[in-house]
Amino acid sequence: MSFNDKTVKFAFDPVFEKPIETGFGLNGLVGERANANLHNWLLTAPIANPAMLQMFRDQERKPDRNLLPWSGEFVGKYLISAIQGWRISKDESLKHLIDTVIKELIDSQLQDGYLGPFTTDIRLVSDRWDAWGHYHWILAFLMYYEDTGYQPALDACCKACDLIHKTFVGTEQRMLSPEQNLAILHGACLLYAKTAEPRYLELAEWVIAELDKPGGCGYIEDALAGKEIQEFRARRWEGLHCIQGICEMGLITGDRKYQDAFKHIWWAMLKGDRHNTGGFTSSEACQGNPYDQGAIEVCCTVAWMALTIDMLRLTGNPLVADELELSLFNGILGAQHPSGRWWTYNTPMDGERKASAHDIVFQARAGSPELNCCSVNAPRGIGMITEWAVMSAKDGVVLNYYSPCSMSVQSPSGKKFAIIQETDYPQNGCIKIMLDMDSPERFTLHLRIPAWSKENSLNMNGESINNIKPGTYMSLSREWKKGDKITLQLDMSPHFWVGERELEGKTSIYQGPIVLTYDRYYNMMDPDEIPVLDAKNISIEPVSHSGWIQPFMLFKTQAKDGRDIFLCDYASAGVSGTPYRSWLRVDGLSPVEFSKQNPKRISNY
Repeated sequence: MSFNDKTVKFAFDPVFEKPIETGFGLNGLVGERANANLHNWLLTAPIANPAMLQMFRDQERKPDRNLLPWSGEFVGKYLISAIQGWRISKDESLKHLIDTVIKELIDSQLQDGYLGPFTTDIRLVSDRWDAWGHYHWILAFLMYYEDTGYQPALDACCKACDLIHKTFVGTEQRMLSPEQNLAILHGACLLYAKTAEPRYLELAEWVIAELDKPGGCGYIEDALAGKEIQEFRARRWEGLHCIQGICEMGLITGDRKYQDAFKHIWWAMLKGDRHNTGGFTSSEACQGNPYDQGAIEVCCTVAWMALTIDMLRLTGNPLVADELELSLFNGILGAQHPSGRWWTYNTPMDGERKASAHDIVFQARAGSPELNCCSVNAPRGIGMITEWAVMSAKDGVVLNYYSPCSMSVQSPSGKKFAIIQETDYPQNGCIKIMLDMDSPERFTLHLRIPAWSKENSLNMNGESINNIKPGTYMSLSREWKKGDKITLQLDMSPHFWVGERELEGKTSIYQGPIVLTYDRYYNMMDPDEIPVLDAKNISIEPVSHSGWIQPFMLFKTQAKDGRDIFLCDYASAGVSGTPYRSWLRVDGLSPVEFSKQNPKRISNY
């Protein structure tokens, strides 16, 4: 929802919201990856994997399809990514495909509102992730309705939530697989905000009551007790979508317990389970240890970003926006092959890139050979740029995303204008921002100053502006007019995260938001032979590469023994199947404790 698009008046308005009618022209690395995703996945996935849709026609047919408990999620996850991809590209072929998939799904919905792939005897009440599947397509349908006003999409959401309400509210029935199925809390809240129908708030309140019952997830109770994330009774990643509903309940009701619980959960997860790459969780659950060597599933990182967008909406904290940038440029783009043909399941901090079709091929079925939870969900990591790159504040516009692009947004008065960025960021820190407006207007433009950027400068129409503090928004309040130019210079000198526990003796090196990474492809030495670097004498020199595989960024630095080491950006590492390392041996540094002021444990030499 945006400030201008709520049927229900929130009891507590978020600090930021996504603006309405935003246009995106993305260039640079992210633009290339979004375009590859469009042509080599979004435009082909339903055609190459028609069981994505046909399973909803075959619930009672024999022989059955031998579905996974979560098979019903695939089409919803695909549609969320596709709708966001259309918001970026405005590609007419993609829009036609989305229209077709939406209409086929609506035509598959049963009279009672059920739109899942399972037989009558187990619908919604078994341990299948059935409400979970409904949640994903409901979220997609609400996005589609927001973009198109297509009433049958909203009607389908209402019919499904009416069925879920009838099945559970006021009955003795409980949802099994609660960490997954109770995600319907988020869908019910969004649908209530859109329609003001009391049944959907009743469904949300039913879920809230379920959370603290014996055997429930206990998110609110554990959070208000101040527990660390590894002490929570429910810690699987799927619960993040239910926790998004807790945030929405805070906005809808104004009850501080929801906001307090949500904020505590987010900080606890950040402290314990956001890795150096912006990837989230280990072995698909919160462990309370960012150095854990378990698999870092891309679905977990996508859910973390969705939760983080809500945290940014709720608080307006620029450190939260830093987290979105970290996850995008590393964990998400590192999970995507540059061709756009495949995504990973596990995107390790150190290791190899393997397609999800390798790691979790057990999810493939006849008619859906490429489908698994990550292949359909991972593109959302790029698509969510549409929700956080530029946002609305009550007094103006918030710019969170830096990269070559042009974004069309609305001013507080509803007038359209463009924000154009000319920059090579994150390859360097010089960002030129221009405004293209039809008529002058007074409002505030909030520019994110990353916490890692210690020395900054800002020039506005040729005049220097002082006091540019890291970890804040620089708020420029004035009458803006066509041709206004801002030059922001960020500090791209290296900073470090010193590892502990399993990664004691290792360090991650960053330039801006980018994790610099050893890849055997660019180096003569093998991974076990990487020499020690010296933080106090480190010099990182941009270089080009003559090989047929080209990285986005490549740097040369020198080890203590005088040998050259080449470090690429994390998103380019391991593309050819070679081993890579984002944790290296670096002398001259000490570990830094986590704090809310320094959540990435940044150490400067």
